[in-house]
Amino acid sequence: MKINILTLFPKMYDGFLNESIIKRAIDKNLVSINIKNIRDYTNDKHKHVDDTPYGGGAGMVLKCEPIFNAVNSIKTDKSKIILLTPEGKKYNQKLAYDLSKEEDLILICGHYEGFDERIKSIVDLEISIGDYILTGGEIPSMVITDSVTRLLDGVIEKESHLNDSFNNDLLDYPDYTKPRDFNGLKVPDVLLSGDHKKIDEWRHNEAYKKTKEKRPDLLKKEKIRKQIGKYSLIEDDEQKKIYNINISSSYSFTPKEKMKKEDLIGINKVILVKPSFVEAIAKKNINKKMDVLLKQISIVLNDETDDEGANYVLGEIDRLEDIMLKNYKDYLTDEYINLLKNKLKILKDEINLKKMMKIETVEYERGRHR
Repeated sequence: MKINILTLFPKMYDGFLNESIIKRAIDKNLVSINIKNIRDYTNDKHKHVDDTPYGGGAGMVLKCEPIFNAVNSIKTDKSKIILLTPEGKKYNQKLAYDLSKEEDLILICGHYEGFDERIKSIVDLEISIGDYILTGGEIPSMVITDSVTRLLDGVIEKESHLNDSFNNDLLDYPDYTKPRDFNGLKVPDVLLSGDHKKIDEWRHNEAYKKTKEKRPDLLKKEKIRKQIGKYSLIEDDEQKKIYNINISSSYSFTPKEKMKKEDLIGINKVILVKPSFVEAIAKKNINKKMDVLLKQISIVLNDETDDEGANYVLGEIDRLEDIMLKNYKDYLTDEYINLLKNKLKILKDEINLKKMMKIETVEYERGRHR
């Protein structure tokens, strides 16, 4: 991922980029963070970036010219341009996950009284990190950069951010470390039991209790909450969800028969998230279709009188290739797809060869009878 930050105060980022997780991510080439000084993009020899507002008023307004110049010099077709402003969408963990899927972010930091309104015409998204006023967008840009970078593959262990506060609409569960007893304050016995199922249940229940006590707004209109292993199932007025599972790449399907899990919920949609399992399901479905297709081809090749069958089978070959590319391409290796394509091409060539030979035979027979 590449993150470009447009700012009037580039030195504010010196410590931020050279410490902790951000520095390690940069050193591993997992993220590229570039600080761009807005003053470098002015056409004014005095490097002025602000001016008084039309219509009068207090303060200075950030000019659109240097911002447009800066954005145009670095943006690509994949850039997502973000303006950091109190008017923007409130930042949360879901938005952090969404941004972590982008390849190129451009963060524009404001300062002074505000922006020239025309700057918003080149912006894809406006973000606010909270309902309070800061002197500029530098700190919000650091907040977003930090929260997004830690979600990138390889930066931290995936399990670490899956259990973070807000990841599943709950605050994080309580943690303890040595010593077991400190001034009479003891570690809960369940954490010393070695029973991971009970530990998972305890942690989830404690996270729920903490959220209900400190941030009940996160629970919304919850009615029923039940634990299934390490997952939590919530039923509310609007929808039924399973939390504590991060779905970045998945395959969904509808079961042939409606399934039920005890008294919890009827299941009418299943989502597979383990890549190897998804690949196995995809290959199994393709192999079934191939078996049917091969039987149809065998009949056509052995029946000299079947003219319509050849055209039908050619259509089925095209349909299978289309299904493979549209429905399963993301879950199969390029090697497997190319192999399957070659097989389908060979089968298509066989059918076309048979059609051609039949045409030549008919023409020959016609010639004999003239």
